[in-house]
Amino acid sequence: MLYKYILLSLTLFLSAGLSVFAQKATITGTVKDTSSGINLLNASVVLLNGKDSFILKDTRVDKDGKFSFQNLADTGQYVLFFTYPRYVDYSHSVDMKNSVKGILNMNNVSLIPKEKLLERVIVSSKAAAIKIKGDTTEYIADSFRVQPNASVEDLLRELPGLQIDQFGNITAQGQKVKKVLVDGEEFFSDDPTLVTRNLRADMIDKVQVFDKKSDAAAFTGIEDGVRDKTINLKIKEDKNHGIFGKAEAGAGTNGRYNAQGVANLFKGKRRMSAYGTVSNIGRTGLGSADKEKIGDDDQAGENYSGKGLPRAVSGGVHYDKKWNTDKESINGNYKLNLLDVEGEEVTNSQNNLPTGLILSSANSSFNNSSATHKANTKYILKSDTTSTFTVFADGNISNSKNSNNSRTNNLRGDSTRLYDNVSSGFNDYDFNTFNVNLSWEKKLKKYGRTISFYSRNNFSGDASKGESRSNSNFFDNNNNPDSSALLHLRRSMNDDWRTLSLNVNYTEPLTSKLSLILNYTLNNEDNRDDKRSFNLANNPSGNVIDTAFSTKMNAQVWGNQAGAALNYALKKMTVKIGNNVKRITMDIEDDYTLLQLNRSFTNWYPSASFNYKFSNYKAINISYNGSSVNPTRNQLMPFRYNNSQLTTFVANTSLENSFNNSLNGYFYASKIVTNVYYGANFNYTLTSNPITQSILVNPSGAYTYSFVNMDGYTNNNYYLNTYYSKKIKGVDIQTGVGLNFSGGTSYSPINNEVNKLNYNTSAFAVELHKTKFKSYTVYLLGQVGYTINKSSLQPDTKNNYLFTTFNPSVDVYFLKKFQLHTDAVYLWQEKTQAFANNFNRTIWNAWIGRNFLKNDQLTVKLSCNDILNQNNGYERTATNTFFSENRYTTIRRFFMIGATWSFTKFNNLKQ
Repeated sequence: MLYKYILLSLTLFLSAGLSVFAQKATITGTVKDTSSGINLLNASVVLLNGKDSFILKDTRVDKDGKFSFQNLADTGQYVLFFTYPRYVDYSHSVDMKNSVKGILNMNNVSLIPKEKLLERVIVSSKAAAIKIKGDTTEYIADSFRVQPNASVEDLLRELPGLQIDQFGNITAQGQKVKKVLVDGEEFFSDDPTLVTRNLRADMIDKVQVFDKKSDAAAFTGIEDGVRDKTINLKIKEDKNHGIFGKAEAGAGTNGRYNAQGVANLFKGKRRMSAYGTVSNIGRTGLGSADKEKIGDDDQAGENYSGKGLPRAVSGGVHYDKKWNTDKESINGNYKLNLLDVEGEEVTNSQNNLPTGLILSSANSSFNNSSATHKANTKYILKSDTTSTFTVFADGNISNSKNSNNSRTNNLRGDSTRLYDNVSSGFNDYDFNTFNVNLSWEKKLKKYGRTISFYSRNNFSGDASKGESRSNSNFFDNNNNPDSSALLHLRRSMNDDWRTLSLNVNYTEPLTSKLSLILNYTLNNEDNRDDKRSFNLANNPSGNVIDTAFSTKMNAQVWGNQAGAALNYALKKMTVKIGNNVKRITMDIEDDYTLLQLNRSFTNWYPSASFNYKFSNYKAINISYNGSSVNPTRNQLMPFRYNNSQLTTFVANTSLENSFNNSLNGYFYASKIVTNVYYGANFNYTLTSNPITQSILVNPSGAYTYSFVNMDGYTNNNYYLNTYYSKKIKGVDIQTGVGLNFSGGTSYSPINNEVNKLNYNTSAFAVELHKTKFKSYTVYLLGQVGYTINKSSLQPDTKNNYLFTTFNPSVDVYFLKKFQLHTDAVYLWQEKTQAFANNFNRTIWNAWIGRNFLKNDQLTVKLSCNDILNQNNGYERTATNTFFSENRYTTIRRFFMIGATWSFTKFNNLKQ
């Protein structure tokens, strides 16, 4: 072994001797914390030989964070090794050939705290699957496994940090996603489900989740703290040239049917899409406006509310293109919706009056149809990096035909008869509206100095023809007939409305952090309403206008608004304070009542906001908004056209402004890698001198309405929503809990007495989600809550109730080609004094399907809707003094067999 030591010594001696003849070089640098930028005093730096990793020198960082190694060979290759307690070790290779005049300056060497390592590196369980770039979380789509022919919605379910409920609503990092973009552009509409349910998962290269700045902040460069959670889908280059889509058809029992198809042609920066549907199972389109979109109670609208039996036809086309090196772009859409709905409903209600109760029971039938055409287009020209010109135009032409028949029985609180009513009516209504908006935005030479001009124009009108008939029989306190009345009206409308708005904004940076924002807006409304009624009961010829039920009104409204705001923005904090003042003048003339009204109002809009961003995934925001609310023309001078046999609206031309003080806030925090999300949002609003509807009910049960200011009273309402979500390790279940509170106090006069209504709802929610690729997916949402309604006019009337909802959904994959899906919606509501019985309902659906063809392009399904046949339409309503329970015809149990075919043909791109 002696010769080895001699050889080693000789080698070291020769190396040292040769270094004497080499020129001397130096390595310098500064060691800092990667996030805070502070110097890491006494950090250890070790210099190793780049060829054999022998330690040559070591040193410590001084108080200024600097280190240096001197007397190095100018042709040497070295490795520097940096360490510091509670920080991640870091090594870096250098070649002295890159030195300048014998000095190689490494500048800042940033070390990462160990607790923040996961925020900067790729998720360990899915190498290169998730990357965090600033405030953007980027998912590599191919790193997450989904079924063949899966939709984007299926892909999003697999991404850490994203949750999707059964209706397609997306929550990302604890916040609701408001927009889903495709390559940075809107696709078809602002309905996220239309994108996520109709684009294929295998087309997606990356999914980017980020907080989108407001349009104003993006343009001016002045951070205002306003952000919307947004998803951007980056299309794979080889999937951006071709045709893809799907077709679906099914037939079922009870005459049920459903068919829909969508085709997309992508060719680089030009995209075209078309779709069509025909159905009587509640689907009215491809997006979230399916049968789940419950809540829009207009049976004649383009969306099915869940009330009645529908027949729907819809279709649409989309086109967008960019050219001229993306300086110019156009985006256009057209949609058609045809909807027929017929059904029956029963409504039981209770009206609390100072003198007692009025109990009503109404049975009615309806038959409504509508046809709606919508189109819009947007053209954007970016002539250079500082100027943007935009033209936006849209239009809506619709027709609806409505007919109804009803029979109502009204009782006093002691169950004696008050009056009975039989009514019927039909109406043929046309409506059209068109918007033309222009904007020009210009960035001036100084950074942050901008000017922008906006012009918005709306032209609308309507026309209708119809009849209404109402026959009432009144009773005395002994249930004996007292009197009767008949009102039979032929009705028509021909209205025209125009709105013009001109707005200019200017921003000026006062310092690098403080900016001034100025704005001015001029708007004008020109409204001409011609609504005529002819009383056929008094004049069967129908050629004499009944002015008690007619309105011919002209109204001119001018508004001048100016405001200023100061915006102070730091890296993590933004503070904004401002105020707008608006002067409104109204000139209203009613030709039938010969009433002329000239009113002026001064409105104030103070505002302030504070936003602090602890990190990219943790922030808090608190904002205040004050607003004067001037009375509208319909509150000052209600349309007499809306009067009926038992309803009269009375003018109040002396109404004054009310004022809203609203405090809003939110806090959110998320840890992407560990799937932990928590936060809260709240609102508290006070309305002083509120404008409220006053109600007078005479002994016969006829109602008179007018709007009044509640001087000396203040309405309030609030909500507070909290949530916490975490993935449980071991069982791999994403769990979430939430506490929600809402309520308030409102005042309204009834028969010259003020009713105080306190209403509060508290609820606790639980959410669970677990998935295993090619095995199963389980989703569960449950909620239990309690609602309190207390009226001062009827303090002994108890209308508080407990409620619970339960929404499970399960998918099971088996035998390679089969899938079983089942979901349910359970609702239970406790009985109250107004509602005599508990209500409970379980809507249970299921289907089983098998995939065929290459890549499972064809799926055949056998399904059952409402297996237990319990979908008996039901809803409760509670307002100031009015409580109602509504039961209605809706779609119930049916079986269906159907098939879905997915097709694709992408062009191979030349490399």
